[in-house]
Amino acid sequence: MKFSRCVYLTIAILFAKTSVAFGQDAPAISGPMVGHTTESSAIIWMYAPKASKLEIDFSEATEANPKATMIFDSVVNPAGDLSGAPYKVTLRDLKPLTSYKYQVKVDGRADPAHCGSLQTAPPVDKGSKFRLAVTSCMKFGQPQKSWEWLLGEKPNLHVTLGDTQYSDTTNPTIQWKHHLRYRAVPEFSAVLKSIPTYAMWDDHDYGPNNSDGTATGKENSLVGWNQFWGNPASGTAATPGAFFKFSWSDVEFFILDGRYHRSPDNAPDDDQKRMLGDAQFAWLIDGLKISKAKFKVIASGSTLSDSKNDGWRIYTYARQRLFDAIGDNKISGVVYMSGDIHRSRVWTHPESDRVGYPLIEVISSGVANSKTLSFATVDFDTTADDPTVQVRIVHGDGETHADKTWKLSDLTPDK
Repeated sequence: MKFSRCVYLTIAILFAKTSVAFGQDAPAISGPMVGHTTESSAIIWMYAPKASKLEIDFSEATEANPKATMIFDSVVNPAGDLSGAPYKVTLRDLKPLTSYKYQVKVDGRADPAHCGSLQTAPPVDKGSKFRLAVTSCMKFGQPQKSWEWLLGEKPNLHVTLGDTQYSDTTNPTIQWKHHLRYRAVPEFSAVLKSIPTYAMWDDHDYGPNNSDGTATGKENSLVGWNQFWGNPASGTAATPGAFFKFSWSDVEFFILDGRYHRSPDNAPDDDQKRMLGDAQFAWLIDGLKISKAKFKVIASGSTLSDSKNDGWRIYTYARQRLFDAIGDNKISGVVYMSGDIHRSRVWTHPESDRVGYPLIEVISSGVANSKTLSFATVDFDTTADDPTVQVRIVHGDGETHADKTWKLSDLTPDK
């Protein structure tokens, strides 16, 4: 059996120009999407009519015939009143740093729109060179050219930090319809089908604008979110939330949930005001302390300083507690990434003396909801004697508007 005719080169993949207006029925089929990817596995996500049988053929990109066929597991739709449901499958026994192609079949039909490609991660704890793309603030109906520029940058993985849809509710039915509508955008779909993507929510896809841990129905948001993305398992046995961690080569990523346990923005700015909640904060610091990674990336939707109304800037105790924990434990190589503010920049925080070295913040916001339509790329090179991280800000005109590089020795506290 051979694959159905399909172009596997990422930029050349053709997609149906599906358009879903707000208020219309959600598309019957959405995806595929590549989720959490390791050196030996990859999650593939699809949305299809309930009770469908979904299969996936896959092989190394150089092979003509499928290496294997696997069956997707269906996930119950918590809303209960949509005609479809999400499906996930984990491809296993893959080789590190290897390109694969795949074809999803829905009830035996292999539609060319349902094929894609991926490359597995390098071995963990081994030095490598790789490129990360960082985005946030995807807006339906806005110009989408930046997704094409992003594909042209050939990132190895993609982290999107909130406002990936603007449902502004905790109602799962409405959230799901927005997810499906956004993923029908061809340029966005092209990224999801070929670049391993990790996602964290921010206020507009968690609940109402500037929502926090008091949001009614947040449990429904969490269930739906976990079913609609291919992230690693989130939260802990004792602490619910969308937060998770993963490694790519010898860089470790801590993706933080700045909504589920958050104190209200208008709470008194004292030592009781929390951004993460104590349990998630402890999870983060414990993870940073034991991490052997060269660089440790902390990422969430909220900026450290740029947002005057809805970020770490108005959570003084929580922000300084984070900085002090990094500094007191002499944790090297920390880089912070965020979104939210509809503009992109890279800078070092003025309170870096609490950390003991320049604390880099990469803000990537407005890939399809800003004047600049910008995103960030981050190149890690951990093969060098002194590993480096290079950050570039790319605008919707295709031009690079910032380009800065730091060495690991720059991000290491004095002993």
